Amino acid sequence: MRELRTVRAVAAMSICAAVAGGCTAVEETVHESVPAVSIAPAATEGGPKTLTLTADAVRRLELVTVVVDDATAVPYAAVVYDKKGAPWVYTNPSELTYVRVPITLDRVDGQSAAVSAGPPVGTRVVTRSAIKLYGAENGVGGGR
Repeated sequence: MRELRTVRAVAAMSICAAVAGGCTAVEETVHESVPAVSIAPAATEGGPKTLTLTADAVRRLELVTVVVDDATAVPYAAVVYDKKGAPWVYTNPSELTYVRVPITLDRVDGQSAAVSAGPPVGTRVVTRSAIKLYGAENGVGGGR
């Protein structure tokens, strides 16, 4: 019985020593916030701004783009309307960069928007979640 108490005591001391030895001071880690979007001022007063997103923000917003292949049409899913009702599309001139561009919308035919003025052929336009870019450009959502 005495041997069992000794074994238990040694085991208890070993556990205490392991726990006490495993405790060390932990440095406080400070994580700096990285904005999901940075917004460059408009070239003209009241004009569209340039938005630069992080890759993670693009993923979270689930942005999808397509290349315009007809100068007289854009996917209707790309069209957003500003607070005055004017139609725009967001272009993607370079990776992670988005710029709102005005269009002249003539009519909507199902999934296609006929335009008499819009982005040139070869321009990449946002077709999914473009309205979220408009919100970010105008301060909705805080950019986080």
